[in-house]
Amino acid sequence: MADGSWDNGGHGVPVKTGMPLWGKIALGCGIAFLVVLVTCVGGVAYLGNRIKKDPEGFKNKVMGFALEQVRPDWEDFRAVVEHLRSPEGCQALYAANPGLAKTWPSEAAFLEASSRWHKEVVTAPDLTPDLMERQGLQINHDFGGKVTVGWSPKSGRAVYVTFEKARKAGDTGPRRVVELDVR
Repeated sequence: MADGSWDNGGHGVPVKTGMPLWGKIALGCGIAFLVVLVTCVGGVAYLGNRIKKDPEGFKNKVMGFALEQVRPDWEDFRAVVEHLRSPEGCQALYAANPGLAKTWPSEAAFLEASSRWHKEVVTAPDLTPDLMERQGLQINHDFGGKVTVGWSPKSGRAVYVTFEKARKAGDTGPRRVVELDVR
């Protein structure tokens, strides 16, 4: 006669076969690590081979990419520099950028300070690799969104402009200047 309980006393319980869960997790992590490692080593080998074959061409490609990334910032900077070269431009610059009031509390104070710059601020040239490497160009993007562009020409005054935010792909029109330093 059969026992009326569901308990079989531990007899006939199938033993689990295969790998335990922690083993499967460790194996998956190991495989993922190997895939990432092989990908990184392969990428470094590929880039190393390209650089070795044509170092000048690779440098030009990287520099071209960098130029296109900073071109919007440089064009906005050039517009500000052009404003600084004349009293009318300075007046328009101060009126369009209320952030300049932190340094110069009134338009008259800004125009008085800028009267010493007009003749010494030189026109900013086109953006070239030589300008980026050897002619005193500095572009800094802060995590807060501000962008500072500075240029120290060989002759004339150095100009440093801080814009309130980075230019996005669809942005048009001038960006607001929050700080200006002419040395």
